[in-house]
Amino acid sequence: MRYAYLVVEGPHDVEFVGRLLKPYQFTRIRLESRLDPYWTPVVPTKFPFGGDLSQRVPVPTFFSSVDVSVAVNAAGGDSRIAPQVEETLAVLSTRPQAIGALLDADSQNSPAQRFNTVRAELNRLGLPFPAQAGQVSAATPQCGIFVLPDNQTAGTLEDLLLECARLSYPGLLTSAQALVGSVRPDDSAFTAEDMKDFRKPAGSEKATVACIAGILKPGKAVQVSIQDNRWLDEQTMNSLPRIKAVQRFLADLLSLP
Repeated sequence: MRYAYLVVEGPHDVEFVGRLLKPYQFTRIRLESRLDPYWTPVVPTKFPFGGDLSQRVPVPTFFSSVDVSVAVNAAGGDSRIAPQVEETLAVLSTRPQAIGALLDADSQNSPAQRFNTVRAELNRLGLPFPAQAGQVSAATPQCGIFVLPDNQTAGTLEDLLLECARLSYPGLLTSAQALVGSVRPDDSAFTAEDMKDFRKPAGSEKATVACIAGILKPGKAVQVSIQDNRWLDEQTMNSLPRIKAVQRFLADLLSLP
């Protein structure tokens, strides 16, 4: 069995990775009894974690195929990616054969700047991350960083999901865009706090994805819709270049065919 550890920014990214791995016959490991013992040290055994009753227990999501076992951890932001990797490597008995990271390019910094910052932090851990985003090192462990949506353009995972929606849910996308486009953040009905997240660079894109997910999975989180609905299916994975690029990165990182 080969082991791989992947750190992403949030729960939406976890489900995105899970769907891209599905064609390679990966399944989600839900029961502790079925978890490979290699990963036992990264599963918290105490609640509340850190004494905070409101904090979600930070357990990775595990996916496994016949010969590859992957742990995907949501770090909660790019500033936590390197610390998360360091903390995980400190408790594992041996290093996994592959270590990777996915992050968004949604800040004022360029995708290259975000990549260089995270890469420098990870390289200080003695990991051989390559000098270019989207590449995978040939050393052991194999390492790589992908900056969503395409290593070059400012944006987020939501940009990729909206590309998928244009194929899978075109009518629903049009309706969601019309609703989000009709919102006027300066309307007196809103407070500054109400519109704080909507005004962010990716606010309208995130709102559009949330509208579509809210129709497909009423009352459930966006990550549930990514997992269950047709955002990422055979059509979108085979015909959208930017989706194929992320999937190819994962395949190279995990040494998949």
